[in-house]
Amino acid sequence: MFDPTRTAALKQLEHFLPRAGQRYTRSRNFDRGAGAHHNVSGLSPWLRHRVLLETEVLAAVLERHTGAEVEKFIDEIFWRAYFRGWLAQHPGVWRAYKASVEAGYAAAEANRGLAAALADAEAGKTGNAAFDHWARELVETGYLHNHARMWFASIWVFTLRLPWALGADFFLRYLLDGDPASNTLSWRWVSGLHTRGKTYLARRDNILRFTDGRLDPGSGLAPVAEPLTETELPEKTALSWPAGASAGLETGAIGTGAGAATGHKLGRTTRQGWLVTDEDVRLEATMPADGVPLAGLAITAGRSPGEVSATVHAFSKGCVADACRRRDQPDATCFDEHTISALAAWAEQQGLQELGTMFVPYGPTADALNQLEPLLGQAGIGLRQHVRPYDRLVWPHAGRGFFPLRKRIPRLLEALELAEPVVA
Repeated sequence: MFDPTRTAALKQLEHFLPRAGQRYTRSRNFDRGAGAHHNVSGLSPWLRHRVLLETEVLAAVLERHTGAEVEKFIDEIFWRAYFRGWLAQHPGVWRAYKASVEAGYAAAEANRGLAAALADAEAGKTGNAAFDHWARELVETGYLHNHARMWFASIWVFTLRLPWALGADFFLRYLLDGDPASNTLSWRWVSGLHTRGKTYLARRDNILRFTDGRLDPGSGLAPVAEPLTETELPEKTALSWPAGASAGLETGAIGTGAGAATGHKLGRTTRQGWLVTDEDVRLEATMPADGVPLAGLAITAGRSPGEVSATVHAFSKGCVADACRRRDQPDATCFDEHTISALAAWAEQQGLQELGTMFVPYGPTADALNQLEPLLGQAGIGLRQHVRPYDRLVWPHAGRGFFPLRKRIPRLLEALELAEPVVA
């Protein structure tokens, strides 16, 4: 269903643009099933890996529609930024999630009943026709409609009473757009952990309505969704941008069209290389400079202690490989979580003084970069992470909830030069 290339991403964007307005607003909540999700953009796998940047997608839809016509779609783009910015300010949540997953696997190993229930849920053998359909669709396609994800998570937590973190882990192992921030925080929101006491309850009438009667969960759904609790509340920390992130970068045009060079130009040092991670593969025409040695880093097995889908492996690595091919380096080596030391050795063999990459503050890739940095340092090579202007602008507004950020969207679009100035 998804080709890990920028060519395919731009084709899908162009296909979606005529439908981004009122048609999207009216029909976006309907789950039409695998191969029929034409009422949504279908861009999430490419946005998640930044094959497409948020700014170029926003620019494209605003060139074709008024802000009012595409308000709902714009909200969805900023939801992604909200989750990323929020998790960047609450790094302990990612660490706690990883610990919960490890504990969940240990509990399942010690409890045959739990292990069997988890296996049935992941295989789509619970007896709940709707839930089982979504489990199989996820495994087979690497994608689920967003509404289906909410229903699925609610049934997993409140009807099947399975550990929420293992449900999030299941998604992260199979979703092509599986994002540490959006996935973790969405499951926490459904469970009542993100917004304290607020849960999402899957209801039969709602599922029947928004699947056009195609899926029926039956009468066995949980009648209430009592919020989960945790002993320690997430601690907020100030956003920590990498030191010297702006040095050596030349700010380019932001959002002046779907093909705009939405980012920076990497400045030259005596010898500089660039690391393309599967968190951010977008290499604009001016970044990095032509001829700079490229290497790839795809952290897919690091998503989970369990087995990650082969489709996820292939898509993530394909996004990285496509980025290198587009910069005339098709033979660039793609490293993974098992070859971090080999990546450091590659940088040393290239005679690099500095290795540049895009800023990743949390998740498996951040863990890998934290492992890489001291290895590079031993060879006298610096690791410099660069921040996209969009993230620097939007993430600080990811506070207690999405809606305060939502009120700022007109001003943020103005600052990104994507909309007419807001009249005070």
